Amino acid sequence: MSINASAFILIDKPTGITSFRALGAIKKQFGTKRVGHAGTLDMAASGLIVAALGKCTRLLPYIEAEEKVYSFDLHLGILTDTLELTGNILKKEACTTRTEKEIDSALQAFIGETEQVPPIFSAIKINGKRASDLAFKGQDVNLKSRKIFIYELRRNHLQGNKFSIHCKCSKGTYIRSLARDIAAKLGTCGIAGCIRRLAIGGIPVEQASDKLILPQELLNWEIAKVEEKDASKILNGVPVVVASDNSLTVSGNPVFISCNEQIIAVAEVQNNYFIPKFQL
Repeated sequence: MSINASAFILIDKPTGITSFRALGAIKKQFGTKRVGHAGTLDMAASGLIVAALGKCTRLLPYIEAEEKVYSFDLHLGILTDTLELTGNILKKEACTTRTEKEIDSALQAFIGETEQVPPIFSAIKINGKRASDLAFKGQDVNLKSRKIFIYELRRNHLQGNKFSIHCKCSKGTYIRSLARDIAAKLGTCGIAGCIRRLAIGGIPVEQASDKLILPQELLNWEIAKVEEKDASKILNGVPVVVASDNSLTVSGNPVFISCNEQIIAVAEVQNNYFIPKFQL
């Protein structure tokens, strides 16, 4: 692909670097600053980040909205300011080892829609300033709770007061806050460790590589073929009637628009019309 490629690259970010730094090699390779990503990870976390080049950055909100899958360790009896192992210790308390039944019961209580207060050390903006920047300066940070959805939450291994958890959750879920809240449900304090993102939507971290991936290869959307005259209208933002030979099964969902075997745009199907969203 050319230096002006519009494509995705799947990154398996290691611990110890920021998500921004993880994109550095891609920016250097393609000589462009137009590299976006879905799924920012904390420096101490590892796992999947979806990077986008060129016009594929326009597709990132769709990817960002997908559910995420994580694994992490929960350490009971300790609390830090960042809610992870690398933070400053605020409290330690002796706690008895929880049984598997007690842990599983606590985890079950979080399945479904729930309210979560994000960590104060986060990128959430307060009056235009990052909460983490305010927290570093010692200022009081009060964040409002937000609705999240937990699809799956299960214990994998138990060793004393530390156990690993598999979690499938909605966009906006903070694993560090989840660890804190699970510990509170168990009657103690707790923090997260070894946070790793295993998947975003149907994209597993095992697919991470240096390979450039076309949008239709990454997103399992239907492809609608149109003639050149309709393609011209769509590229100019004009809705087009869905042809009778376009056997689409979606309504209100995004589809790729194809002309002459090239993906040219994204549209939504509404009332038997292609409603253009943006060009690719």
